[in-house]
Amino acid sequence: MSDQIIQKIQASVEDAIRHQLFSCAQVTIADAHSIIASLAVGNTRISQNYSFVPPMPVTERSLFDIASITKPVVTAALVMKAVDEGVLSFDQKLISIPQFIFPPWLLGDSIAELLSHQTQLPAWIDFHGATPRVENHEQARDHILSTISRLSPRDDGTTWCYSDLGYMLLGFILELVYGKSLDAVFREKIAEPLGLENDMVFTPLRYIMKKEIPATCPMGNDFIQGHPDDANARSLSHIAGHAGLFASARAITIYIQKLLACDFPVSRQIIAHCLNYHSELTPFALGWDRPTTADSLSGRMPSDPVLGHLGFTGCSVWFDLNTRRIVTFLTNRTHTNADPKSISELRRSIYKLAWSL
Repeated sequence: MSDQIIQKIQASVEDAIRHQLFSCAQVTIADAHSIIASLAVGNTRISQNYSFVPPMPVTERSLFDIASITKPVVTAALVMKAVDEGVLSFDQKLISIPQFIFPPWLLGDSIAELLSHQTQLPAWIDFHGATPRVENHEQARDHILSTISRLSPRDDGTTWCYSDLGYMLLGFILELVYGKSLDAVFREKIAEPLGLENDMVFTPLRYIMKKEIPATCPMGNDFIQGHPDDANARSLSHIAGHAGLFASARAITIYIQKLLACDFPVSRQIIAHCLNYHSELTPFALGWDRPTTADSLSGRMPSDPVLGHLGFTGCSVWFDLNTRRIVTFLTNRTHTNADPKSISELRRSIYKLAWSL
């Protein structure tokens, strides 16, 4: 039966590639200590006669642009580490960080509220524009902070809003407290201790060839390949708290296995606090999302003990806190179509099949 389910998952992914929902995908299904199935299907890009970069077969080591999965994997993890080391606290208010100018209405919000999207920040602002208005990471950071400092709070009456801006701010705060760029801090404090420093990276073109990285959105007469699909991340020299990490499904799976086993460079108590965090004001844990409706893309119900996250590029990961089942499904959806909902039914189907293994 297990083999039949895995074959059905692979057939569904291959069919989606034929229908140009994406050009490639990785699927990894695991339990606490072992990987049950690992699939790599398709090519890094669609064929184009004008391109000098031919498509390459995707392998289990190919690095996808995981977009917003950067939020829990990098930024929330580094906040946990900073709390563990005593340089931040979850209840620390932004007013205690005088190096940055925040809007007055944000000063009373805490690090935990940024992590769980419990602020009056808007979801997104285009800091990049048609052409980049900044030349380096520090200039981009200052421009973003200046813009945020002049914002008015949301007036929609809700207590939470999934916000890229909150995680940009967390990235800046982490760089401030550690005195290093976010990519360097992540590599030193999370990726290297886990043995994943070559499989979870920012700016992947420093490490591997462009043709080996799944392409994402169109750019002129070509496609973005090895650079973040997210324009705001690109404006921050490709290193940001909300997006920009490249990783393989296998690496994400191993990362979560170690997180759930507390074989992670953060104390057991802090991991438990973040993963089990509940507030009536937000559906989010500290970094991770939960199913919120019966038709969740996770294939699970709101009452289930499941955490995960989506990425705009077509990536997703979900894991069960009780059974320790981990399902990672990475695609380059933005490479072939602009509709985020185009793979919704496929995601639900893949996850429901994977949970049943």
